[in-house]
Amino acid sequence: MQQIMLEVWFIAWCGVGAATGLELAGASGGDRTFLIIFLSFWAFFFFRVLKVVLWRRIGREMIRVTAEGMSVKNGFKDFGKARFFIKENIKKMEVIRRDPTHFIQNLDQSFWIMGGDSIQFTYMRGRFVLGKQLQEKDAAQLAKLIDKALRKF
Repeated sequence: MQQIMLEVWFIAWCGVGAATGLELAGASGGDRTFLIIFLSFWAFFFFRVLKVVLWRRIGREMIRVTAEGMSVKNGFKDFGKARFFIKENIKKMEVIRRDPTHFIQNLDQSFWIMGGDSIQFTYMRGRFVLGKQLQEKDAAQLAKLIDKALRKF
């Protein structure tokens, strides 16, 4: 149901953009400037929501552990670039604890956003995340499984 609502909203958003574009064709002066600025914001959200719609339809998060290290790829079907992490530089996987009273943390876990990573690890001096929108129990199991796989080799 959420997928249908997201796609209906996206279609409506496209209609708003089309109507605004038609209005822009006949506008002049200050109205034209306003519509151009409006359409730039419209385009920003168009691409953000398009990415979420595509992610929900064909997106996959792929994690591969080998003897050399681990690769993480957020792919749309076969498209996407894997990031490789050398095993010796990966610190322990941890579940990201979320505070239910923080609005932004709850928003990040919503269906309408592609974010919501659930696991983090330190690699060299940077912090990296994976495990999109997992329940805390599932995130803990995945973190444990990845840790075990990295130590296995």
